[in-house]
Amino acid sequence: MPLVLVVFALLLLATLVGDWYAGLVSLPRYCQQPELALQRLAAQHAAHSSVGMAARRDYIVAAKLEFLVPRKSDEPLETYVRRVRRQIEQRCH
Repeated sequence: MPLVLVVFALLLLATLVGDWYAGLVSLPRYCQQPELALQRLAAQHAAHSSVGMAARRDYIVAAKLEFLVPRKSDEPLETYVRRVRRQIEQRCH
């Protein structure tokens, strides 16, 4: 039983550290050009295609944002982009 509690505590700690890192380090990176990052995110979701060398940066930006603010399974793209925009705005002000 104590092992289960230790594992649970470690998982909870990892989640809290991830949220802290996203809030203080990762999301503020997009404060200077949030619209560009959101355009890249929307374009990658709309394209559903493989990544070419020219689009590699766009894909990386979209992947980072999606990792930091995951899209819900049934969430429309427009709603998701608005939610990411709100998250960025909250972290930038």
